[in-house]
This record gives sequence, structure tokens and C-alpha cells, in this order.
Amino acid sequence: MDPRCGFGQRGGTALRLLVCAVIPALASAQAQTAAANRAFDLEQAGRMKDAIVAWRQVLAGGQVGQGLLGLERVFGNLAQDDSVLPTVDSLLAQTPTDKVVRGVQLRVLRLLGREQDARSAFDTWVKLVPRDPTPYREYAGQLLTDGRAAAADTVLQQASASLGSTKALTIEVAQLRAALGLWAAAAASWRDAMMSEEYLEQTAVYSLQSAPIAHRDSIRVVLRAATTASSKKVLGSLELQWGNARDGWRAISTLAVADSAFDTWNDFAQDAERQGSWLAARDAFAAMNKLRPLAATSIRAASAAISGGEPASALELIASARSQLQPVAIRTQLLPMQIRALSQLGRAAEAEALVAHDSAQIDPGTRRAYARMIAWGWIRAGQVERARAAIAGASGDDEDEVTAWIALYDGNLAKARAGMRRPTETTSEILTAMALLSRTKSDSSRAAGAAFLALARGDSAQAVARLERAAEELPDAAPLLLALAARVQSSRHQDGPAIAIWSRILTQYSTAPEAAESDLEWARTLRRKGDVAGAIDHLEHLILTYPQSALVPQARRELDAVRAGTAQ
Repeated sequence: MDPRCGFGQRGGTALRLLVCAVIPALASAQAQTAAANRAFDLEQAGRMKDAIVAWRQVLAGGQVGQGLLGLERVFGNLAQDDSVLPTVDSLLAQTPTDKVVRGVQLRVLRLLGREQDARSAFDTWVKLVPRDPTPYREYAGQLLTDGRAAAADTVLQQASASLGSTKALTIEVAQLRAALGLWAAAAASWRDAMMSEEYLEQTAVYSLQSAPIAHRDSIRVVLRAATTASSKKVLGSLELQWGNARDGWRAISTLAVADSAFDTWNDFAQDAERQGSWLAARDAFAAMNKLRPLAATSIRAASAAISGGEPASALELIASARSQLQPVAIRTQLLPMQIRALSQLGRAAEAEALVAHDSAQIDPGTRRAYARMIAWGWIRAGQVERARAAIAGASGDDEDEVTAWIALYDGNLAKARAGMRRPTETTSEILTAMALLSRTKSDSSRAAGAAFLALARGDSAQAVARLERAAEELPDAAPLLLALAARVQSSRHQDGPAIAIWSRILTQYSTAPEAAESDLEWARTLRRKGDVAGAIDHLEHLILTYPQSALVPQARRELDAVRAGTAQ
């Protein structure tokens, strides 16, 4: 006996009685925890026979749920699932309504293929607890996990008849509706379930994210109609998963502080960054910065803005961070982004002034890197000679990447080819230039250089004219140059000229990789204009004519979406 429980001691009797009651209980709990830990360690170590003995000891100690689930796992690993049933039967004889034991019984019987026995076990459980939704929840959940939506539907219909409604089974109903392809109804069920159980947000996203494109609008309508934070968060996550990050941000941008807006925005921003949805990430980080101003958040937003091609907003975010940083941090963290943003905007003179202001503190290597950025700024301003002057002395290497770009703009394809062998970035511009240089054997083309310079300056009309001229000058790269011209026209919403170029590619260069791309883009344009039949024709043509194209899976998805939209 613990000495604190001994008789004849002085002190409060009530306190001694409490100590005498608590100490054995604590000792027992510690012993049970130790037994469970030992059993789990044996299981993890692969000592399955010893683990069986240990889990039986856990059961004997009164931890029925943990012990039985441990036995179920071990026997499953040994492919002896039926060996747990005698223990199940013994436990049910003592506590016939135990939820864990009943759930294990159903699961094992079904795993063994004894569906009739499982149904009988379910019926027995229902009779024992006629007003309890648990048996229906367990059985329907197991059936749904196995993909047996019709069987689960039967169980839930029985629940509705017996219980008067399926209100207590909202989650199972939501999962069932999603499994049956009733997406709007599934979204409504998840919306209702989240009214009282916010923790279901991620489960709802997982359930709804596989909805086909043609049915996603119905989900959007249901979730947008709800004003709850949970519905907004789910819609935001879904849009991000579906590739519509900006729409996802709009869904969650109105969250209030009380709805854990900051944490939600942070999670969204990081997911958007990982997906390369830079502008959505920028918007989320910027909102976080307004709520809780922090230099690190503002810098992250500015970086996302630059990566997303909106450097003007990056400069505003950089300005907001400046007042919170020391001069050294401004020079090392903000200056590189500021120069890059100014370069992207073609404001090279301002970038040069910033570098000159801090030149005493900038090492030669960093100065050379800034010179390359500034050269890009002059190129975007259309001043190639100023770019050449900016890069002079920064690198004398003919295989330098920026020098290679200047060579490309001059039409010197040979020098450009040498300098772009190992690009530091893999932007769309780099990939397009490398594709051209690999497709043509020519060492020079003034028209191609002028076309790429026009693209860098943002002069779309001039770029299209030069690209079409370059296609005549470089016949071995003509399909690629024409496809690029069509892309530029399409981005300008010049659908007629774009279609004319796609038609030319399909007619004159039907075996080129760009032919499949032409079919796909033509179909998308026709669908946008409401010509569903024309879109279907081009998607079918792509799939049948170019079965080896990497665009075929995408064409199939879009064809299904177009047809589904037609059927509705």
C-alpha cells in the first residue's frame, strides 16, 4: 500500500481518500499505455506473433478499441484476417453494441467476401440500437470506400426510412452523391455538413475536386450561394485545384479576420506559389500584408508579382517594405527585385541610377548581374545599342546568355545558339527561342531577329509581320514561326487572322508538331465564339490524325467537356 494511504497519519481525511483513489488509477493508466506502446513497437518491428500476444494483453487490460484494432492490423498483415473473428465474437457476447467491435466485424466479414454474413451482422446491430445512425454510417461508409455507391445508397435509404431522415448522415450522403456523379447535390450536402462541422473542409475538397469540367459550374453556384466561411474556403481550394487560381483567390478574399482569414490566405498563397499561379499568390500575400504588415510578406508578394509578369505592382509592394528594413537589407533584398521589375517595365535608366547610387557597396559579381538585367530593360525599351553598352565589360564571353539574346535580335543565329546552350531560366521566351534555334540550320536571319525584338518590346503587330516574313526566310522552322504568329494574334483577340494562320499550317505543314496545336487552338477559338460543332470537328481531327501527339489527352478532355455542354 502507498504510505500516503496509511492509517494513523495526520492530515485531511478527504485528501487522503482522494490520493488513495487517484494513485492506483494513474498507475493502471500508465501500465496500459506502456502495454499498447510495446505492442505497437513489436508490430512496427515486424514481430507479428509477439505483437499478437501483446495486443491480446492490451485487450485483457481493458483497452478494447485499441487492442482489437491492433489485432485486426496484425492479422491483416499476416493474411489471416479471419483469425480476429473469434475475438470479435467473444467481445460482442460481453458488449453487443460496442461501435468499434461492430465496425471491425463488418469490415472483416466484407474483406473475406462474406457479404451475406456482413449484412446479417449489420441487421443485428440495427435491431440492438434502432434509433442510432452509427450502424448506417459505418456500413455505408465502408461500401463507399470500396466504390459500391449503389449498395451504399440502399443502406442510406433504409436509414432514412428507419430514422425519419438522413440528417445525422450528412457526410455519407455527400460522399454518396459525389460517387453517383450528382455533383450539385453533393456540394449542397457538403455545404450543409460544414455548417456544424468546419473540420470537414478538406474532406469536401477531396470529394468534389474530381468533378468533370462540365459539372463544375453547378458546384460553384451552390458554394457561392452560401455565405459561410467554410463554403468560401472550399470553393477557393477547388478553383486552385482546377487551375483557376485567380477565381480561387476571389472566393476567399472576402473572408473576415474572425474566419481565420490570415491563415487561410497564407495556405492558399503557398499552394499557388507551388503551382506557379504567381498572380494569385501575389494577391494573397498582399492581402496578408495589409492585415499584418511585415516586410517578409511584402517581399514575397513582390517576388510573385515579378514572376507573374506584373512588375508595376511589385514596385508598389517593394516601396511598402522599404520603411521596415535597414539599409543593408534594402540593398541585399529589395534592390535586386527593384532592378528586375524596372527592367521588365523597360525603365532601364531608373535601374541604372539605382545601381550607380549604391555602386560603392556592390561587389563586381553582383554588378555584372545587374548589368545583364539593365540590358534587358534597354531591350524592352527598344534600344538595343544601349543594351549592348550596358552589357559591355560585364562579360566578354560569346556564350553569355544576354549576349546571345542581343545576337538573336541582330539576326546572328549562330552566336545566339552558342549562348543559349545552358540557360539560367526556363521561361516561355527562352523555350521559344531555343525551339527556333534547334529547328533551323541557318546561321542568320534578320527577319527572325526583328520578330523576337518586336516581341520583347511588346509590339505585337510588328512581331506578327516579322514572324510571317521569317517563316519564308527559314523554311525549316516555318511551322514553328507561324504557330508563334498565330498565338500572338489569338492573344490580341484577332481570331480571323489567327484562324487563317492555323489553316495554313494544317494545309502546308500537316506533319509538323504545330499542326496538332493548330487544331487545338482553332477548336478553342470556335468554342469561345459559340461554334460548338466546329470545335468538335477540330478536336476529333486532332485525335484521329495525330494520335501520337502529346496534346491528345488534353483534346479528349476538351472534347468531353464540349459534348457534355452540348447535351445539357
